[in-house]
Amino acid sequence: MNTHQREAGPLGGIRVIELGQYISGPYAAKLLADLGADVVKVEAPEGDPMRRWEGSGAMSPQFAAYNRGKRAVTLDLKTAEGLAALLELARTADVLIENFRPGVATRLGFGPEALRALNPRLITCSITGFGADGPYAKRPAYDTVISAVGAMYSQVVPAETLRPLGPAFSDLLSGMSASQAVLAALHARDARDARDRAGDGGGAGTGEGEHVEVSMVGSLIDFLTEAASTYLETGQVAGPDSRPRRAQAYACVGSDGRAFVIHMSVPEKFWVGLVEVLETPSLASDPRFSTREARVRNYDELDVELKAITERMPRQHWLDRLAAADIPHGPLNTVADLFDDPQIASMGLVEEIVGHDGDPLRVPAPSTRFHRSGRPELCAAPRLGADNGAVLGGEGDARWGDAERSAEASGHPAPVTEGTPA
Repeated sequence: MNTHQREAGPLGGIRVIELGQYISGPYAAKLLADLGADVVKVEAPEGDPMRRWEGSGAMSPQFAAYNRGKRAVTLDLKTAEGLAALLELARTADVLIENFRPGVATRLGFGPEALRALNPRLITCSITGFGADGPYAKRPAYDTVISAVGAMYSQVVPAETLRPLGPAFSDLLSGMSASQAVLAALHARDARDARDRAGDGGGAGTGEGEHVEVSMVGSLIDFLTEAASTYLETGQVAGPDSRPRRAQAYACVGSDGRAFVIHMSVPEKFWVGLVEVLETPSLASDPRFSTREARVRNYDELDVELKAITERMPRQHWLDRLAAADIPHGPLNTVADLFDDPQIASMGLVEEIVGHDGDPLRVPAPSTRFHRSGRPELCAAPRLGADNGAVLGGEGDARWGDAERSAEASGHPAPVTEGTPA
């Protein structure tokens, strides 16, 4: 289902044009779609490279994750016809999000100034790797590079590992930052509308939109605010174990090989309770662990002691005792474990939708709940050019591009040329 009638949700009635590739731009728009916005994804005739992330002709699960709830059209923006079609879409949009390299949108004729000349109320959002200016601004920006430059890996990867790990931190964080910035800009526009109406005796509002810039590296620094602020204030350089040490967080393993975590934070009651749970009073009298500061200082030694104790009994034994003692803890889940966790199941964080083949498809549900506005029904990510007719009109129109027409005729996405956002 790819309908533009998405009135449910706090963003019902808001139209978003997304010119996104890979993750950051598509994720920002997906978050807005989850809130009820009508998101129209504009792709080149060959499609977003993420569609073929798995290397096959089928839609990749990665693309599906970042593009659910959207409509999809194809335009060749390097042609006069394609550009004209985009500008026509922008006339009726509230928001346009793009994650091209700096200057590309302006060079192709749809920069912020050109768009707002057509639609003064439009909010434009540019997501870049390193911002609009500076020595790195024009470089190709992928998450691995940004996470390295932005010190993210230094916070999660031990120095001896020396390899990129984890999810696409900077892509996801910049997408979240962009969606937040867009919401703030919409609010500011509506506030200007209200002031205009009040000053005009209740006439029509003329609130103007604005341009919003988000960088992947800046979003990482926002996320690393604790480590960054600590360094700027004290000169102390945080590493992967800096926060767990101060937070008194430990990973333990039961006799069945299943892992769990314990977090004691600052309150002394959690340490006292843990000693009772472990039935090892000698820990309390050990001078290495007698105070919180001593436990922080001797973090590695306490880690060894806890692991030696917990490996005597299976994980569930410890989870039950920790729960009874009200000590912060939890199983160390894999992604496969996550969706069998009874708490996750009880929160409705997985929903079943209809996939493109008609079969049921389980997907992560939005984590937010609006008790009055509700939210739209979740729907699968769109096929390439699925909404050309409904959104652009004129089936067979030259502005769609030859690759897209061939793909639509065959029922499969067109081949993708790998590359960075231009």
